[in-house]
Amino acid sequence: MPRRAKPAGAGPANTLSDLESLLASASNGDREAFAGIYDRIAPRVLGVIERILDDPALSAQVLEDVFAELWDESRAVSTGGTSVAAWLAFRARSAALKRLTSHTSPSKRREPAADLPEMLAWLPDAEAIRRIEQRRPLLARVLGQLPREQFAALQLVVFGGLAENEVADRLHQPLAKVRAELRAAARFLRHRRHAVVGSWAVNI
Repeated sequence: MPRRAKPAGAGPANTLSDLESLLASASNGDREAFAGIYDRIAPRVLGVIERILDDPALSAQVLEDVFAELWDESRAVSTGGTSVAAWLAFRARSAALKRLTSHTSPSKRREPAADLPEMLAWLPDAEAIRRIEQRRPLLARVLGQLPREQFAALQLVVFGGLAENEVADRLHQPLAKVRAELRAAARFLRHRRHAVVGSWAVNI
């Protein structure tokens, strides 16, 4: 089992630079390589979980479950060509949201990721994630340009796991308006993503 996460911000500057090579070694049973993945990225993964779960102990348990899942699926993830950071972020979000809405005991073992092959097919590859990492200030500016109502709705979908009608109830807005805001936000982000991971720039 990997070591517990260090405080957020710990670890070398090149946090994401060699996660894929470490996972390739881990898929052959190298536990030290897997511990290296944990040390580099666990604080960020925990940050995703804590945005969803307001419970430090439960968040730590979900973190351990997600990394245990990565260990179990290390060969499939490694050969799938996806980014380890992206895989962990999406699995952490999914696991945290499931725990948020579940009435089962927090100690119950995680459900296997039955959708793993489908998920690997569309997750960003390692190079795309490295570009995002290099351009994090630009990404922050992109998100900062979203209108307040669009950003609020998007936050509830991403970190609250809410459906459109639930977002409308939470924000006390008509469902049609919420749907329009979410679609506008999606269009904006699709357009701007080229400035973050692509080879051309836009006026941001």
